[in-house]
Amino acid sequence: MKKSAKNWELFNMTRVLFSILIVFSVLIFGCDKKKDTVKNTPDNTEQTNQSSEDTTEMTPAEAFASALVQDILNEENEPELEDFLTDNIYPKLSGSQKVTIDRISSSLFLLKYYEGTTEKNILIQKYYNPKEDEIYFESAETSTNNLKQFLK
Repeated sequence: MKKSAKNWELFNMTRVLFSILIVFSVLIFGCDKKKDTVKNTPDNTEQTNQSSEDTTEMTPAEAFASALVQDILNEENEPELEDFLTDNIYPKLSGSQKVTIDRISSSLFLLKYYEGTTEKNILIQKYYNPKEDEIYFESAETSTNNLKQFLK
């Protein structure tokens, strides 16, 4: 009987220790998850606030310039050109059904658009003013087009 009682006592102690181990494991893992949740909540709030600030609505003129420069020219670093297109070119071409732009050189762009069924072209020249340390653009309608320009 002594042996049976000792075994029973040992079994109960093992069960208690195992139960304590399970409780501590649950508490430790449970607390880690709560800490992660608490940590992520402010970050998520900041990210949500930041993304709502970053995703401001673009005006039609800004969308026009962005599409031409970023999507067609595939240029991410031409903010001056985007500004020029937004401010100076969009008002003239806002009613056009098709507009495209080609880079002829590092400082020369050919913009093609349609006025009704008539194809028209605008040359856009990029300049640097060292006196003012600024980049600016000038545009002029031209009779040249992609075929004339590249098949000379």
